[in-house]
Amino acid sequence: MTQTNIAVRPMPFRLAPLAAALAGLGLLCGGAANAQQATPTVAELQAQLARVQAENAQLRQALAGQTNAPAPAAPAEAQAVAAQPAEEEPQALGDVTVRGRKKIETLKEVPLSISVVSGAELDRELAQDLSAITKRGANIQFNQNNTRGASLSIRGLGKRSFTETQDPSVGMVVDGVAYGLTQLANFDIYDIDTVDVVRGPQGTLGGKGASSGVVSINTKRPDFYPSADYQLGFGQRDTVIAKANLGGPVIEDLLAWRGSFVVNRSRGFYANNFDTNYSLYNKNRVSGRVQFLFTPTAGFNARLSADLEPHASQVQNGLTFYHNQPERFADGSLTDPSGTTVRSKLTGYTNAAGVRTPGRAWFAGRDFNGTPYTYENNYIGDNNLNFNENQGQTVSNKGASAELTWKLPNATLTSLTATRKYSFDAHNDEGTPFDINRNGGGGVFYQQWSQEFKLQSKPGGPFDYVTGLYYLQTKNDIQSKTGWGSDAGAWFATTAQYAALDTNAGTNRGAGLALLADSLNDGIVQGDTWVKTKSTAWYGNTTWHIDDAFALTGGLRVTHENRTTTDTRFLEANGAGGALNPVTVRGVALGGFGTGTGGALLAGNSAAQLLLADAVANRYFGVSAGTNPGDAYNSLTAAQKAQVAAAKAVRAGQIGQIIGGVASRYNDNLFTGVISPSWRISDQYTTYASWQYGEKSGSALNVNGVSANVRPEKTNAFEVGLKSSLLNNTLIVNTDLFLMKIRDYQTTVRVVDEFTTQTNIANGQANPTAYVSAQGNVPKARARGWEFDGAYSGIPNLNIRFSGAYNDARYVSFPQAAKPDELGYLPAAYVDQSGLTLPGAARWTGNLGAEYKLPIRGGNTVHASFNTAFTSRYNNSDTLSDWGWVPGSSTTDLAIGVNTKSNFDVTLIVKNLTNSLAHEAGWVSYAPNPYPRWIGLVFSGKL
Repeated sequence: MTQTNIAVRPMPFRLAPLAAALAGLGLLCGGAANAQQATPTVAELQAQLARVQAENAQLRQALAGQTNAPAPAAPAEAQAVAAQPAEEEPQALGDVTVRGRKKIETLKEVPLSISVVSGAELDRELAQDLSAITKRGANIQFNQNNTRGASLSIRGLGKRSFTETQDPSVGMVVDGVAYGLTQLANFDIYDIDTVDVVRGPQGTLGGKGASSGVVSINTKRPDFYPSADYQLGFGQRDTVIAKANLGGPVIEDLLAWRGSFVVNRSRGFYANNFDTNYSLYNKNRVSGRVQFLFTPTAGFNARLSADLEPHASQVQNGLTFYHNQPERFADGSLTDPSGTTVRSKLTGYTNAAGVRTPGRAWFAGRDFNGTPYTYENNYIGDNNLNFNENQGQTVSNKGASAELTWKLPNATLTSLTATRKYSFDAHNDEGTPFDINRNGGGGVFYQQWSQEFKLQSKPGGPFDYVTGLYYLQTKNDIQSKTGWGSDAGAWFATTAQYAALDTNAGTNRGAGLALLADSLNDGIVQGDTWVKTKSTAWYGNTTWHIDDAFALTGGLRVTHENRTTTDTRFLEANGAGGALNPVTVRGVALGGFGTGTGGALLAGNSAAQLLLADAVANRYFGVSAGTNPGDAYNSLTAAQKAQVAAAKAVRAGQIGQIIGGVASRYNDNLFTGVISPSWRISDQYTTYASWQYGEKSGSALNVNGVSANVRPEKTNAFEVGLKSSLLNNTLIVNTDLFLMKIRDYQTTVRVVDEFTTQTNIANGQANPTAYVSAQGNVPKARARGWEFDGAYSGIPNLNIRFSGAYNDARYVSFPQAAKPDELGYLPAAYVDQSGLTLPGAARWTGNLGAEYKLPIRGGNTVHASFNTAFTSRYNNSDTLSDWGWVPGSSTTDLAIGVNTKSNFDVTLIVKNLTNSLAHEAGWVSYAPNPYPRWIGLVFSGKL
C-alpha cells in the first residue's frame, strides 16, 4: 500500500490534522507480532480515504461557488483513490495490515507464521469470544474451563489451568496492551477490527514476551468519520444479545470519539435439577468501552480508552457428569479397597478380603424436593446435576489506557500507559445436595500497570528499526476457600472413623453422630497467595533491506524479572467444632487439647486445655466436671475417647496444613532473539527462514508451605515458510514448516508433599511419602509440523478462507510423570511419559469458512456464510490417562440473511449446527460441551 498525498488550496477548513494522519499512514501500532503502537487498520485506512474524497468534493464545490467556475479536476492521486471503493473488509489476505512491523506491509512480506481474522468475519456468525476466534485460525486451541481456568495453546504448547504464578505461554494483547493473565480477555469480544495470531517466541517488537505465540485483538478506533451501527439478537434459551457502536467528531479535526457496548444474557443449556432456577454456563454479561482521539497538531495525537465489565455472576462451574469408577485395575486389584469414592459412601463397597461394608446410613433415605436421593438416580448419569451450592462465579474486568504519539523528523515515538483490574470469585460444590461444601472455591483479585516507550523509524530506507523500553507491574491475591456444612464430617471421615462414630458406636451412637456433625460444621479455612511481579525490558528489532528482493531481520530482547510469592493458610472460622482443633499445626496454635491416637489425654496439657477437654466430655457424653481439670474427660470409657480421637482426626484431616507465611523469590535475566532472512522471489512468491529464541519466566512458587521455584522455560524455534499470491491476487496461500524445541517445559508435574509426608511419618504410617500435583518443569518437549492459511476471492460474490495444521507435540523427556488413574496399582511413584503427545495437542486441526453475497432486485442482498472447525482426537488429561481421549470432531456455525439497500439486515444464525458434543470418557467424571446447538435471529443495521 502506498502513501497518498492530496494537495488542495488553502481554505477555511481545518485539514492539517487530516493531512498529518494521511501522511502518517505508514506508522505502526501494536498487534500481531506483539507490538504496541497505533497504526490504522485496512478498514480505518479505507474510511480515511473515503473521508478524503468527501473533503475534496466539498473543497471543489466551495471553489466553484466562490469563482463561479467549474470545479477543478482532482489530482491524479485523488482520482486513483476515488477509483477504489471503500469497503469494510478487504477481499484477499494480501491486503491485510499486519501490526508491529517497520512499515505497513502485506501479509506475504512478513517473515512470520501469522493468521489474521477480520472483525466482519467474526460478526457474521456472532463469534464473540476466544473459543470462536480459535476456530478461525490454524494451530491454535482454546482449552475450555471456567472464566479463570481456560487457556490458549499454539502448536500444542500452553495448556494450563489455575496457575496464576505462571506466565501464559500464549500472550494476549488488546489494543496494544499486553495482559499478564490470559483470563483478562476471556470475556465477550466486541467492536473488533482484526484479530492477529502470530506463532513462535515473541518479544523483540515490544510488549510482554511470550514463548509460544501471541494473540492480538485490535478494536476499531475513533476517527472523524461519523458512524453508528447496532445489532440485536434473540435466540434459544432466552438469549438476548445487544450491541451498539457509534462515534465520530466531537470537535471537527481536533477531537473524535467512539463508544461501544454489548449486553449478552441467556440461560445455560444444562439445568441444576436440585434447583431448576439455576442453569449452568448461563450468560450474564454487560461490557462497554469509550475512546477519544485528540489531534491538536499535525505532529501529535493522543488516544484515551476506558472499558468496564461490572461484577456479574454466572454459573460456569460445576458442569460435571459422573459415572461409576472401574471396579478393578488391569492387574485385578480393586481400585477402591478402602471405600473412598462417592459410590462407596452412598451404596457400600467390598474390600480385598471380600468383606462388604454398606453405605453410610447418614446419607440414606434423605429427601430433596419431595424425592428420595439415591446414587443411581441422582448422582451418576448424563445431565444428572443435583447440587445445593448455586452461587457460581462472580467476575469483573476493567481498564484504561493512554496512547500518545509524536511524529518526529525521521521516526515516531509512542508512549502507551495502561492499567487493568480483574476479579474472580467462585463458589464450588462437591456435586450433591448434601450440606458438605459450603462457600468453597477460589478467588483472584488482580491488578496490573504497564508503561511502554517505543521509537520506530519511518519506512523506506535501507534499515527499518523499532526499539523501546517496557515495564509491567502486577499484584495478585489468589484465594482458596474451604467451608463445611453439617454433613461434611460424615462425608470426609474414613471408613474406620465413620465406623467408630456411627456404624459400630453402639450405645454411644448419639454422641458419635453429634461429633460427626460438629467436627467440621461451619468451619472455614482460607488460603492466600500473594504474587508480585516487576518486569522491565529493553527490546530492539531491525530489518536490513539488502536490495529489492533480499532482507535480513534481527531482534533482541533483554528482560529482568523480579517476582515474590507469599503464601498463608489459616483457620478463618472454628464453627461448631473448635474444641476439636489440633493443638498446633506447623507451630501455629489452634487452641485444641492434646490426645494420643486412642484419645487419651497427653501429658503437658495446660489447665485451660484440660478444661476444654472436660467441656467436650460434658457436651457429647453428659459427664459433669470433676474436682480437677481433666477429671471429666479422663472418666470417659476407652470407646468414648476413641470417638473423640476419630472426630479430631476428621477435623485435622480437612484443616490440613496451616501456613503462617512462607515466601519465595525469583530474580532472573531472560533473553529473546530472532534472525530471519527473507527473499522476495517475485511479486507472487516470498520465502523466509527464521530462528526464534525465547525464555519464559520462571516462577516463585510455594508447594504446601515449602519453597519450590520453577525454572524458566527455554524455546528454540525454527521455521521455513512460503507466502504466495496467485491467480491475479485472488488466491493467497501462506504455509510453513516449524520445529520448536523446549527445555524445562512448564506444566503440571508430581512432586513430594512435604507436609503430608512429615505428618505420615509422625503417625507411623507405612510408605509415608505423599505426592501432590503442582506447577513444575519437564526436562524436554518438542513441537513440529506444518501450517497453512489461505483465502480465495476469484469467484464473484464469494470469499473463501481456509487454514490447517499438522502438529506433532510431544514430551521428549519426562521420566517422572504423575501416574494416570488407571495405573494407580503400580508400586512406583512415577511413570515415564517420554515420547507421548502433550495434553490438549491435536495432531490435525483445520477450519474452512466462506461467505456468498447475491444481489437481488431493489438493491438488496442475500448472504450466507459458514465456518467449520475440525480437530482430530487428543488427550485432555494432564496425566495422559487412557480415559482422557477426546474423539475427533468438527463444529460448524452457519448464517443466512438478507441485507437491504438501507443497510438493515436480518440473519438467521445457527451455532454448532451438527450439535457436536465430543468429550473424554473420564475415570469417574467428564465435563460435557457447555454449548450445544443454538439457533437465533439477529437484526442489525447502520444509522
